[in-house]
Amino acid sequence: MTTGFLLFLLVVVIGAVFVFLYLQRRERRKSTIQSPYTEALHALLIGDQPRALQKLRQTVQGDTSNIDAYIRLGNLHIEMSEHARALKIHRMLTLRVDLTKAQRIEVYRALARDYTVMKDFPRALESLDQILQLSKQDVEALKAKQALLEKQKNWAAAFETAKKLQSVDGAISYRRLAILKVQEALALAEKGKEREGRLRLREAVKLDGTCPAPFLYWGNSYIREGRIEDAVNTWKKLLDKNPAHSYLVFQMLADNLFELGRFGEIEQIYREVLRSHPQNVHAYVALSKFLDKRGDQAESIAVLEDGLDKNPESLWLRRRLIRIYGELGNLDRLRTLSRDTLSRVMKEAYEFTCTECGFVTREALWHCPKCGALDSFGV
Repeated sequence: MTTGFLLFLLVVVIGAVFVFLYLQRRERRKSTIQSPYTEALHALLIGDQPRALQKLRQTVQGDTSNIDAYIRLGNLHIEMSEHARALKIHRMLTLRVDLTKAQRIEVYRALARDYTVMKDFPRALESLDQILQLSKQDVEALKAKQALLEKQKNWAAAFETAKKLQSVDGAISYRRLAILKVQEALALAEKGKEREGRLRLREAVKLDGTCPAPFLYWGNSYIREGRIEDAVNTWKKLLDKNPAHSYLVFQMLADNLFELGRFGEIEQIYREVLRSHPQNVHAYVALSKFLDKRGDQAESIAVLEDGLDKNPESLWLRRRLIRIYGELGNLDRLRTLSRDTLSRVMKEAYEFTCTECGFVTREALWHCPKCGALDSFGV
C-alpha cells in the first residue's frame, strides 16, 4: 500500500468525521428551536398572556389546521375580557367542515363559555345542546346546562337535566331532585295553579320522603285554599318523616289547630315528637311556651330541665331557662346556669390556633410544632 493512498484514506476519514459532527450539531440546533405553538403553551403555563396571544396568532397564521390553537386563542381573549373577539373565533370554527367530533364538541364547549360570560344564556344553552347531540352523556355539558337552567328558574327543564345527570354519574342526590320539584311547584303556585303545584310536591316526596320542604309548602297550598284540616294533616306527616325538622311547622300547627278549636292536640304533638326524638330541643321550647300560655309555669320549667338533662350542651334550652329563672327571681338557679353556660361558651385562658393546620395551644408561639409553619398563630 503506497504512502499516497494512505494519505487519501486519512483525508476521507477526517472528512467523514467532520460531516458527521456537523450534521449532529445541526440536528441538535433544530431540536432546540421551539414551534410557536409550543412557546404559546409555555407562555400560558407561566401566565404570560401577551406572549401567549402573540404566539397563538402566529400559530394559526402558519397552520390553519391547528384547531386547538384557535380554541385556546378564543379562550385567552375571554380571559382578557375581549369577549367579542373570542366569540368571533369560536363561531368561525363552527363553519369548518374538517373538524372531528371531539374538536366540534370542544368548539361548542368554548362557545357555551363565551355566551355564559356574556350572559347570553339562551345561546349558551343552544351550544350545550349541540354538545349533547354529539355526546348524550357529556357530564360537563349536563352540569353546565343544569346550572344555566336553574339560573333562569326553568325548574322543569332543570329537573329533567339533573335526572339525566343523576343517571349518568350519580352526582345529583335525590334530595336535590326533590328540591327542584319543590321549586317547580312554587312557580306553579305563583301562577295560581295550586293543584298542579301539589302534584309536583307529591313527586318530591316520592324522591326524598325526609326532605321537609314538600310537606311545608304542601300545607301552605291547602291554607291558601282554606283547607285547614288538610294542611294540618300534611304538616303532621313531617313529624313522622323527619322529627328532627318538625320545628319548621310547630307554629303553623299550633295556630291552625287553635283555629279548628283543637288546642289540646298541640301538647300531644309536642310530647309525641319528644318521645320519638328526645334530642329535638325546639320541641322542648315549643312545649314550654305552650305550657306557659296555659298558666302551668312549673310544668314548663320541668320540661326545659328534662330537655337540658337529655341535651346538656344545648344553649337554646339554657337561654330559655335563664330567662324564666330571671323573671321568677330564682337567683341560685340563675347563677348556676349562668356560670355553667359561660364556661361552655368562653375559654378561661387565651388559645392560639395555627391557621395552617389548626393546632391549638395556650402558649403564644411563632413556630407551629405540628406543621412547622412560621408566624401562623396571629400573635
